Amino acid sequence: MMRLIGFVAVTALLGVVPAGTSPATGISYDEVVALKVSMGGDASNLQPGDFDSDFQTASQPKPPPMPGANFPAAGRGMAAVMVATRHYIDWPKERVDEPARQTASITDCSARTLTFLDLKNKTYAIGAMPMRPPTETENLHKVSLALTNRALGPRNIASIPTDGYQSNVAMGAPNGIYVGGRSVKYGGPSNMALTVYLAKMPQVPIVHLTCGRDVSLADFWSLIGFGETAYLMRALNGADPHFTVSNSGPALPNRFSMLTLILFTWTKNSQGSSGQGASSAVTLQRAHVAAIRSDDAIFQVPADFTKRL
Repeated sequence: MMRLIGFVAVTALLGVVPAGTSPATGISYDEVVALKVSMGGDASNLQPGDFDSDFQTASQPKPPPMPGANFPAAGRGMAAVMVATRHYIDWPKERVDEPARQTASITDCSARTLTFLDLKNKTYAIGAMPMRPPTETENLHKVSLALTNRALGPRNIASIPTDGYQSNVAMGAPNGIYVGGRSVKYGGPSNMALTVYLAKMPQVPIVHLTCGRDVSLADFWSLIGFGETAYLMRALNGADPHFTVSNSGPALPNRFSMLTLILFTWTKNSQGSSGQGASSAVTLQRAHVAAIRSDDAIFQVPADFTKRL
């Protein structure tokens, strides 16, 4: 049913598929994820930038980081990193291109394979997807989310009509979280402000890395840092066993995000220290959304690539 709804929504937003071709059940888009940190709690410089400019900057080839290198500085009291990716999703497959690294990966959840493409040297390698150990005990250690939501109204982003929402989220874990076989004090952010603009179509099925399976609470924060907003929306809608959720104001629909800004605030005592606190932001921006077909060649290894031994 979700795939049918997704097909109707994608074709309605992006146009009708020409006769004689296979149905456009998938989607492609460009994405920029920026992670910024501001010491001292000043969040004034954490807003999103221009998409095309940021995508071009983040797509430039970069040398591998030196051992022990610090988080890249972006101004006084600031640090920032940006990642540009191109996504092609048609369940059960997803391809993610990283222009800065000149690489791509193809995940096939049916075959349970990961294919790595070296676009510069035209080589590829195929490996099996790793299996995740069970985490039942972790489900007993939940993070509480108390949301205060308000609607921001409609807005077109990259030619896609969206509805905007803003939420203040208070977070806590009174029983601690389960890490490495033991309970530890919760050291995550104490407050989160979310601004999101959601396209008028459902959330794209999660393919990359997890194939739609539950993830651990520790993995959750890492995935949010890498722009996996599907996990965030799932948690905020009360559909993740690691979270308990209470809402006031309009509920956030579980739809495809074109723009997400997540502001995290650590109070000076939230990690058991007397420091001055900090603010950080994860910004996810998407553009160039298009429908793709299930037989698209983008999910295949190019014929002129050589298999690495």
